[in-house]
Amino acid sequence: MKSYYRKIFIYILAALVVAVVFLLVNSGALVNATTQDVLFQTTDYQDALPEQEMEAARKTALVLYDPVDPMSVKYKRNLERVFRWLKMEAEFLPADRKDTVAYPDYDMVMVAFSDWEGLIGQGVVRLARYVNEGGRLLLGMMPEEPGIVYSTLYRSMGVLEYGNYGIASGFRFSGELMPGSQGRTFEGEAFEDSMLNVQLEQDCLVLMVGLQEGREVPMVWRHDAGRGRILTYNGTGITGDLWTGVAAGCIQSLMGAAIWPVLNAKTIFLDDVPSPQYNTENEGIRRDYNRTVLEFYRDIWWPAMQSAAVRYNLRYVGLFMATYNDIVNPEAFVYTDDPVEQYFGNSLMDNGFEMGLHGYNHQPLVTAGQTPEDLGYKPWSGRLDMAASLEELVEIAGRLFPGVKLYTYVPPSNYLSEEGRQAVVEAMPDLRVISGVYTNEEEDGAVYVQDFGVAEDGIVELPRATSGMLNEAYDNFAGLSVGGLYGVFSHFVHPDDILDEERGQGKSWEELFREFCQKLQFVNESFSGLRPMTAIQAAGALEAADHLEVTLREGSDGVVEGLCNGFSGQGWCYLRTERTPKMINDTCRISPVSDRAGSYYYLVQIDAPVFSFALE
Repeated sequence: MKSYYRKIFIYILAALVVAVVFLLVNSGALVNATTQDVLFQTTDYQDALPEQEMEAARKTALVLYDPVDPMSVKYKRNLERVFRWLKMEAEFLPADRKDTVAYPDYDMVMVAFSDWEGLIGQGVVRLARYVNEGGRLLLGMMPEEPGIVYSTLYRSMGVLEYGNYGIASGFRFSGELMPGSQGRTFEGEAFEDSMLNVQLEQDCLVLMVGLQEGREVPMVWRHDAGRGRILTYNGTGITGDLWTGVAAGCIQSLMGAAIWPVLNAKTIFLDDVPSPQYNTENEGIRRDYNRTVLEFYRDIWWPAMQSAAVRYNLRYVGLFMATYNDIVNPEAFVYTDDPVEQYFGNSLMDNGFEMGLHGYNHQPLVTAGQTPEDLGYKPWSGRLDMAASLEELVEIAGRLFPGVKLYTYVPPSNYLSEEGRQAVVEAMPDLRVISGVYTNEEEDGAVYVQDFGVAEDGIVELPRATSGMLNEAYDNFAGLSVGGLYGVFSHFVHPDDILDEERGQGKSWEELFREFCQKLQFVNESFSGLRPMTAIQAAGALEAADHLEVTLREGSDGVVEGLCNGFSGQGWCYLRTERTPKMINDTCRISPVSDRAGSYYYLVQIDAPVFSFALE
């Protein structure tokens, strides 16, 4: 009985402590006035090579595509992202103009269409000769039919026999096609694909296999032919927007040895934190946790999220939303300081996280007709009213959180018009980052889709590639693919998933949090060295990677010299090699990208514009 009362006393004392801290923060006694860390790079970049020499060292690619095939055009658009980030010179040419170029002028030639018979035809002889004489050929899409072109190339591709088409229910990475991918299996409707049943020579390097009713059929493989090499992608899924990492893996596996800059960062955005979303009642929360929504987020959700940040080495970006009203007339703006918002905002920054902006309210910065009608959003009259709403939000943030610097903007529901973007730049004096989304999942309207990079106006474009609390296979695959190309985990979490039937799937908070932890463990296993960063810090890492270009020169003694242009004091790269790299001095540090079994990809920390290591 004494033990029972002792426990009751401890619970009451803990509740009183939380209440006192809550009151102190709300009163302003514990307001956090510290600024957030900024890791933007110097503009004093160092170059180890004259630009002409660096340009001459760049690998070149010719990509043949079909301008009348929507899938091929989409593939081309994705490949433009890939080659830009890999720092390779790529020329995209309609396949019917292939006879206007000389294949030997390029380090690799890529077929990015399925109509092999119609668009390659008799030109297959020239392609085969290019490979035989030392060229590299990437057959990036399965042919519509295995006709004369396929029968001419199949032995050079490493195929012993081929039969009919089949349907794969998913795939397994039998080798390290992308960093952290080896051994991973993905099955389900999202991963179904057609493929040609083939049997390969024993000397083929098989990197990915399709799963067909208990059988494994080669999906990605490489084979040496003559003095050259062919890599084959035996499917169509690679044309998807979130398959850019797979495409990059195919390109680099064909080339054999490569190095390219990456962010080496992981960032998680928290939707509507702080915001008024806590000032509500919910029957499920009351039933399951005997709390109001505010008490649930304060006592259960937020402590759990903080513990995840410690356990999985994370940093969050909270996105401030002042009100949920639908007012789009600046003369009618109204706001009363909210102690709940102040509490969560200060707690966010007390933990060393970042506060960004989401909006004065949740009305996207668009004009009429730029969002789907069924979402019920009110359009703004123009750029000036949009800017006024953000100016109001900046003023509110300055009052609630004195001294805070607001570097990051994330558009509500991912909608942001061109006028809206101009308003964001005008209204946020400290703006350095805009974070939209990496792909448009077939939504209508002004969805703000970005690539990782620096815009012409100097704003860093840092898209979110994945989202949600659920440990879903496709989301993990997307994280693996994007992380394999850019070296980044950029994720978006909605705190109200437990209140949303679609996003939460009716699961309890304990179930959602368990799946969230599984997702974070997946990321940490796949990309062991990713640095935890806020958005402003990740933007600095992106700037550094965007400016950096690296080329390698190997001597006769096995020592490799790396030369950097656009070096800003420290750089990070992925290195793909089928040999074993060894550090020989303090100019760089090298470690495997993944803790999982893998043999080809390494993370290189570069500490000097000229660095060196050995290959064994």
